[in-house]
Order: sequence, then C-alpha cells, then structure tokens
Amino acid sequence: MKKIIAFTSWIIVLSFTMTIGVLADEVVLKNGDKLTGKFVQLEEGTLVFETEYAGEINIQTDQVDRMTTDQPVVITFNDGKTSEDQAFFGRPIDGDTRLETEQSTGGVSLITVKSIYKEPKPPIQFLGRANVGITSTKGNTDTDQNRLDAELIARTEQQRFTVGGAYNREKADDDVTASNWKAYGLYDYFFQPKWFFNANTLFEHDEFADLDLRSTFGAGVGHQFFESDDLNLSASAGVSYIFEDYMIAENDEFTAAQWLVSYDQFFFNEFVQLFHSNNGFISLEDGNKWKINTRQGLRFPIYKGLITTLQYNYDYQNEPSPEAESKWDSTFLFLLGYQFGN
Repeated sequence: MKKIIAFTSWIIVLSFTMTIGVLADEVVLKNGDKLTGKFVQLEEGTLVFETEYAGEINIQTDQVDRMTTDQPVVITFNDGKTSEDQAFFGRPIDGDTRLETEQSTGGVSLITVKSIYKEPKPPIQFLGRANVGITSTKGNTDTDQNRLDAELIARTEQQRFTVGGAYNREKADDDVTASNWKAYGLYDYFFQPKWFFNANTLFEHDEFADLDLRSTFGAGVGHQFFESDDLNLSASAGVSYIFEDYMIAENDEFTAAQWLVSYDQFFFNEFVQLFHSNNGFISLEDGNKWKINTRQGLRFPIYKGLITTLQYNYDYQNEPSPEAESKWDSTFLFLLGYQFGN
C-alpha cells in the first residue's frame, strides 16, 4: 500500500512538473537561443518577454525566429480590429513574418499587427506626475525657493489629452527674485496610427519679464514616431496666435509658426528616464521675433511611484519686453515627486 501511495504521489508531482514546463511561452531567436517564460507584450517592433533568471527582456522582432504563447493574447491590428486567441509567429521561406492563431488559416503578415498584449489594454490609459522643490536657507543670507509642477496625460485609441502647469517663486532677504507660472493643455486626435491633428493652448506669467499674461492658441499636425512604456517620441508643427499683455510695455499680438517635440526613454532596466521637451514659436510677421522653451533632465524611480528629478530649464525670447531684465532664463532643479498611472 505504501509503495502504491508513493508511486501515485510521484506520478502526480511529475505530471504537475511537466504541466508547468508545457504551460510556458517560448521564443526562439535567429541565433538559436531558446527562451521560455512569460510573454508580456509586442509593440513598436519590440517583443517584451519575462524570464525567471533575467526578468523582462526587450527583443527586436526582426531577431525572433519564432514565438508561441500557451494562453490567449489580445491582438490589435493597424485597422483597429482586435482578436483574442493563442498566437504563433515565425519566418517562412519568403522572408515575411507571419502571425497565426488557433482560429486563423494561413495567418497574416506581422506588419499588419499594431500590438499584442497578455490582457486587454484599459480603454483609457493615464499617466500623471507631480513634483515639488522647496529650499530655505537662513543665516547671513535668507533665501526661499518654492517650485511646484504637475502633468496628467490621458490616452484612448484615437485621442490624447495633456494638461499641466508649473509655479516658481524665489526670495532673497525678503526681496522677490523670481515669480512666474504657466499652465498648458494639448489635445491630439489620431487620424492614422502614427499621425495626429494637434490643438494646444499655453498661458504664461513672469513678473521679471514684464509679462502679466501671454496667451497662446495653436493647431497643427504631428507624427508619433514611438509610443510605449519605455520609449516615446513625437513632433508636431503648425500655426498659433499669441497675445502678450505686458505690465509696463505696450501689449503685442501676432501669428506665428510653432513646433512641439516631446521625448522620453528609460535606460538600464528602468533605472533612469531621460526626457526632453521643446516648444518654439517664430512670428509670421517679423522673423526676428521668436522664442523657445526647453525642459530636459533625468528621472529616477525610487519606490512605488516616488521619483526624484534632475532638471534643466532654458527659455529664450529674442525680442522680449523692453522692461524685461533678460532675454533668457536658465534654471537647474532638484525635485521630489510622485508618479502614477495604469
């Protein structure tokens, strides 16, 4: 009886172990390497695969010979259609990578696939962050600096909404040395998977630039070069109307050509994120009147949404108010913040 129980137990354990081995996704690379683990996602020509020994690995699809999933995945095609099924893709003799499912016959070209996910994406994806920087020095010189900024991005299949703002105030020995704020909003409508129409607005105040309020309203067209958790790059161009309400100088208004560039990318297994944004305007009435705003830096995720940011801001206006103290502003920032999303 004991031998029967032991033999039965051994069979159960062996069957369970074999089942675990079978129930695993598999990737075979062109160089012959074979990976088993969990498929995470495929998007923008990059396959994300998780293994027990190396965590998540990013693999370019042109380096993959074949891949299979043991559970249904959600496949989204470039035309917006979706399918949920177990998937397989490989490279046949003609060189075209084909995606096949249990329900398909002959498969489809992988270039027609926009993304593959283990689970359906939420209908609305959002990412938000808020940062604060506070410095107070007492002694021979009393200085206080307060910096706040926040941004929220909401993304659906065809639309993207971005709102944000920043506030900065500095004092030295009870004298205000900097006082400015800005608020902005952007709306992108994707009429093609990579192309979008853009509408944007920007409001700015800067006491030391003699600027009570600058109001900017613009529209244009843009291209999304990359869009993923690890890498985002977009650029747009168009026209805008700008009205400048000065405190002392005469008010001004003009139309301008504008451009916007936004980039961020994670490096070293999401240890650090490099980011850069560039927003510029050139007057269509006077080519000598132009301005540019840039933000760039490094974000370091700390723990459960907490982040630290090293940031450098540079703003330049070729023809500011005659009452402005300078044509440019340059700021180095160390910020502590919180980031959240789905």
